[in-house]
Amino acid sequence: MKILMLVNWIVRYCDEVPGDKQPPDYYVKGDGANYWFHRYFQDEHTVDVMDISSFPALEQFEMNTLHFYIKQGLQAIPKLKDYDLVVSHGIPSAVIVALWRKLTKAKSPKHIVFDIGCFNSAAESGKVMKIMQYVSKSIDGIIYHTKCQKEYYEKHYPWLANKSEFIRFGTDLNFFEPSDLSISQDNNKYILCVGAARRDWDTLVEAYKTLNTDLELRILGNISPEYEGIPGVRQISHVPVREMINQIYNARLCVLPLKEYKFSYGQMTFLQQMALGKCVISAAVPSLEGYAENGKTAVFYQPENVESCAEAIRSVLDNPQLENSIINNAKEYLATECNEAVMAKQIEAFYKKILKTKE
Repeated sequence: MKILMLVNWIVRYCDEVPGDKQPPDYYVKGDGANYWFHRYFQDEHTVDVMDISSFPALEQFEMNTLHFYIKQGLQAIPKLKDYDLVVSHGIPSAVIVALWRKLTKAKSPKHIVFDIGCFNSAAESGKVMKIMQYVSKSIDGIIYHTKCQKEYYEKHYPWLANKSEFIRFGTDLNFFEPSDLSISQDNNKYILCVGAARRDWDTLVEAYKTLNTDLELRILGNISPEYEGIPGVRQISHVPVREMINQIYNARLCVLPLKEYKFSYGQMTFLQQMALGKCVISAAVPSLEGYAENGKTAVFYQPENVESCAEAIRSVLDNPQLENSIINNAKEYLATECNEAVMAKQIEAFYKKILKTKE
């Protein structure tokens, strides 16, 4: 099987594995079979990856204004005939190819899309939705990581409902491995929160104020003026991935203050922190449904509820036995059920199913 994968981020094309990049973010030339989760596939295959890189002005215009990638799609179309399957990771990387297939009905390989953002952020009306509905009719298969997206497809994209499959995102247990990390001077002296977009920092900061703790609240990846000067709150801008891993490893615990959206987000950070041996506290949002069990593999609180968030943090800080139990249960859970190898096995099976489906 020869696969062309269109990803909606910038990839480093290199001659050997870099130490400062996660597997989705680099492509070793001549080693396409081992790109990202494909390295776990059982059958023989090759993968070529096309990213969104362009000149800066166009990159920014496509990303922030258009919200889909014209250049990438136009570069891909002439090459489709050379592949058995084209896979788009994200609707923004699927639009042009899907539109071309819909308009021309030209013979081309099957097209599978990882629908991370639930089309237009699960929109239920508007011109953009109508365009997405039209374009989507040429898509042969949908993989989604958030359970509630199925209901959205059934309501607004019924022609895709039977072509879609929920596959949990799986973390890379090799990359997020705590065994070779070192203990820092501030080990266990802070509560860590990682992320920038769509984080509910207000609820978290207000909950932290009620904790009466000596632990610092460390916000990694976001700088907001309104939190400057609050006792105990420290904000750190973006850091390289290896530094982020060290920050997670040395934290007392991790909190993921998510907001409620009906599409995939937060899962990567959630599972990475579990893999690094942390008890993770998170808002109970739709994107994490089916990814952990409250009180067993993680601790959940009611979204945008200050009291619930504070109580969840206290329940862990005041109960080391509960914390250790959750950490151990999470480790076993990731090793057996929610890792990249398991995800890859399910993705490969879905690829084969779609390839066997008649037009």
